[in-house]
Amino acid sequence: MEQVDISAWPRERLGKGASGRLRREGFVPAVLYGPGVEKNLNLKLKATEVEKALHEHSSGNMLVRLNIEGNEKNENRTVLLKHIERHPVRDTLLHIDLVNVLMDRTVSAEVPLHILGKAVGVVHGGILQQELRSIKVECLPDSLPERIDVDVTDLDIGHSIHVKDLGLPEGVKAKEDGEHTVVLIAAPTEAAEAAPAEEAEAEPAESPKGEQAGEGVE
Repeated sequence: MEQVDISAWPRERLGKGASGRLRREGFVPAVLYGPGVEKNLNLKLKATEVEKALHEHSSGNMLVRLNIEGNEKNENRTVLLKHIERHPVRDTLLHIDLVNVLMDRTVSAEVPLHILGKAVGVVHGGILQQELRSIKVECLPDSLPERIDVDVTDLDIGHSIHVKDLGLPEGVKAKEDGEHTVVLIAAPTEAAEAAPAEEAEAEPAESPKGEQAGEGVE
C-alpha cells in the first residue's frame, strides 16, 4: 500500500478553547496511540494536508508517514487514520484518532466493498441488493487494501455472493462470518393492482324511542 506523508506537531494546550483556536489557524487536533506508544500523544496536523490525502484515498485506508516536528528530535511514525470526526453541518475536520502501527504486526481495519460490472440477473429484470458495504479484515499494514472489488457480472436472479466468495488479496483475512451475504440478485416484485375499495355507507342505527345516534363518542 502506498504511504502518504503528513506533518504533525505536539499539541501543548488542550481543551475546547485551544482546539477551536487550532482549527481557526488551519490545523486539526489529533491523538496518537497504539502499539509502541507508551503514552498518548496529543498532536496537531495541517487540515489541508489531511484533506488532500483523504481526497486521493477516499476509503481512508492509507498508511501515513507521520513526521512529528518540534520535539527534541524529529520523529517519524507509521500510522493509520482510525477515526475522523467532522462538523455535522460544515463537514470540516474536528478531530482525528491515529493508531501507531508496527510493520511486522497485523492490523484490523474496515475495507469498503466496490461493486463491478452489471449483473446478468439485473439485465433479466432482477434487483441488485448490496447487503454489506464494507468488511473488517486483518493483515500486515503494507498488505491492507484500499478497497475490495466484487464482480457481479455473472450473477443471475436468485444468486448471491458471500464473504467467503470474495477474492481477497494474499495475506488478507476477513474477520466477518464467511456466510454473510455481500450482494444478491432478487426477483422483481410484481406490484398488485388493487382496485379502490368502495366503502359501503352504513345506515345509521336506530336509537330507542326515536333518538338520533351521535356522530362520535366523547
